[in-house]
Amino acid sequence: MSIKLYTCLGSGNAYKAELMLHLLDVAYEPVTVNIPKGEQHNPEFLKLTPFGQIPVLVDGAGVYTDSQAILCYLARAYGGADAEHWLPLQPVQLAQVVRWLSVAANEIQNSLTLARAIKLLGWKRDYDAAVARGYKILGLMDAHLRYRPWLATANATVADVACYPYILLAPEGGIDIAPYTHVTTWLRRVETVPKFWPMPRIPNLPPVPLVAP
Repeated sequence: MSIKLYTCLGSGNAYKAELMLHLLDVAYEPVTVNIPKGEQHNPEFLKLTPFGQIPVLVDGAGVYTDSQAILCYLARAYGGADAEHWLPLQPVQLAQVVRWLSVAANEIQNSLTLARAIKLLGWKRDYDAAVARGYKILGLMDAHLRYRPWLATANATVADVACYPYILLAPEGGIDIAPYTHVTTWLRRVETVPKFWPMPRIPNLPPVPLVAP
């Protein structure tokens, strides 16, 4: 097996890369990096990525980092006849997909993802501000999805894969997604895509009280 994915249980960014591999039916070897033990700082891992972040995809001689970049690589390298489906190259559609990849890396990362990290990992950041930003992006996404099934085009793309994990995990950071019915319907729709692979969850997490929107 030539493909390895460096991953970690509970990481939404690593999961989205694994999910894409499953959706494309690509065989791979998962390599666990124990983030709580600081294995991302080991010299061997830093040779793969000086950023010291997961996921990292190794495909033969190629090393690919950043979850959004990995999604794009996989879509075009292994999408086959569906490559244009997952990552269209037509300019208008490509711009729409990239816009939502940016949302995953910025608005979602700095709100829903951050709130979860504050609660589960004890990050010393402004929790209330993260929650407020989280509800703002959920509201924007809910309005966007009101009359469309997918984020970027008429079908599922890497944009949907990129945004899905940390919205699913938002309640672990105390953010209530239930009022955003178009978002929750979209989550369930993502889960109906052929070869969908559910995210393995961290067992026995302490409950986090939900903050009202």
